[in-house]
Amino acid sequence: MYITMEFRKAIKTSRFMDPMQGFQEIRRSSQVRYDPLTGHTTRILDFPVKQMEKADLEGLVSRSKQEFCPFCPDIIHQVTPEFSPDLLKKKRYARGEALCVPNVFPCDENAAVTVMSRQHYLPLDRFTTRIIQDAIICCIDYLGDVFERQPDVVYQSINWNYMPLAGGSIIHPHLQITASSTPTNYYTDALFHLENYYADHSSDFWLDLIAEEKKQGQRFIVSSDTMSWVVAFAPMGVFDIIGIMPSVSSPRDMQDTCMDDLTEGIMNILGFIDSLNMYSLNMSIFFLLDNGIFTPHLRICPRVSIPPLDTSQINYMGMLHNENVTIMSPEDVCSAIKKEWKGNR
Repeated sequence: MYITMEFRKAIKTSRFMDPMQGFQEIRRSSQVRYDPLTGHTTRILDFPVKQMEKADLEGLVSRSKQEFCPFCPDIIHQVTPEFSPDLLKKKRYARGEALCVPNVFPCDENAAVTVMSRQHYLPLDRFTTRIIQDAIICCIDYLGDVFERQPDVVYQSINWNYMPLAGGSIIHPHLQITASSTPTNYYTDALFHLENYYADHSSDFWLDLIAEEKKQGQRFIVSSDTMSWVVAFAPMGVFDIIGIMPSVSSPRDMQDTCMDDLTEGIMNILGFIDSLNMYSLNMSIFFLLDNGIFTPHLRICPRVSIPPLDTSQINYMGMLHNENVTIMSPEDVCSAIKKEWKGNR
């Protein structure tokens, strides 16, 4: 039996004399939403933005092709490094078009890059289930071998910065993988609140979240036997889609249980982002091995520049106040993506 979960929000109303209305007083509202796990706040603004126009990326892609790309197939084996033989079983990991190699600019003791495709650039609507699945399985093979020889690297993640707008320094599609003995702030924060939640309720937060979102129906997308997808109540980006995997405890479990549901879900989200004329995203799949409280899950947030001035979505609120801001209602996002979601419901 799950605990009724509170989705808390505060409505903020601003008043001012509007010159467009003959200096009559108008009211404009915003929301402060509290994440149901951590209590962190997100602000949802009443900010009128028209449908984004399709970005012209031809110049960006063309220039990147003329520059040195270490991930293109004609040179990748000559210019990318190999894994140290005392650390891993293989020099590189390969599956289909995917190739996993060491990250030459590591942010932790184990950092790798999985090149997803032989093609230098793929728009979101050109990714295929096979490309996504092979790349993730390639990451899983790497993470499994790392853990066999380094059992203390329990904080593992598969990450994607797609395109420069999302922090991708190379256009060529690639995932970044980490396996660490040191948690990021996301893990530290989540673990603290997950432990408190369990102590208070003797219940699993993620299962309760799935049950409550399914009951309310406002942000619940779809469930299968192995995964559930919801739109985050207090998003970490413009919108934030979470894929929860209660049947998984390690990366290798994904391959045995929910890989088809995972890749199908990612494909649906890529298609939805593309339908909004957005082209960039951040994705992380989080694992914490040998821990029964932390349920592996995925988060995907698109990255945008807000028209008409191509304004960054990250301003002082996000950079200095650590406060997420969005102009899209999670409930509207959920309603829209459900109309386009393909597969099991």
